[in-house]
Amino acid sequence: MSDSRKIKILVVDDHTFLREGIVGTINSQSGIVLIGLASNGREAIEQFRLFRPDVTLMDLQMPTMNGTDAIAAIQNEFPGARIVALTA
Repeated sequence: MSDSRKIKILVVDDHTFLREGIVGTINSQSGIVLIGLASNGREAIEQFRLFRPDVTLMDLQMPTMNGTDAIAAIQNEFPGARIVALTA
């Protein structure tokens, strides 16, 4: 499957270990491609603007800007954004 037909994923989490686990899972799937990583909400907004992912996996509790605020900002700018909240 070409990358243009795969689901493009942006992963946002401040914990490197968790991010790497999600990346490993994404990389093992044939229909999904990782297009960006971010460790806080501000980076998430920047990455979303650059890459326009099909789906964003967003941690809710992060430094600098939390996931809830980042989700609101992304959806304000991109109303059709699809975001899955990750939380422990």
